Amino acid sequence: MDNPFKKIDKPLKDVPEELKGKVMRDIAMAKLLMELANLFSLNVGSVIERTIKQRNN
Repeated sequence: MDNPFKKIDKPLKDVPEELKGKVMRDIAMAKLLMELANLFSLNVGSVIERTIKQRNN
């Protein structure tokens, strides 16, 4: 059985540019989706806090 931790200190190989581009596009898309989900979702803690404050007034 080969120990993968022995390969950690070996020099890194270059990644093809097309693979780098694909990974960066995927990350950008995931970030965009997370930001859109944040825009259209409720912050439940904030809603509860505002409701309690309004009831106390």
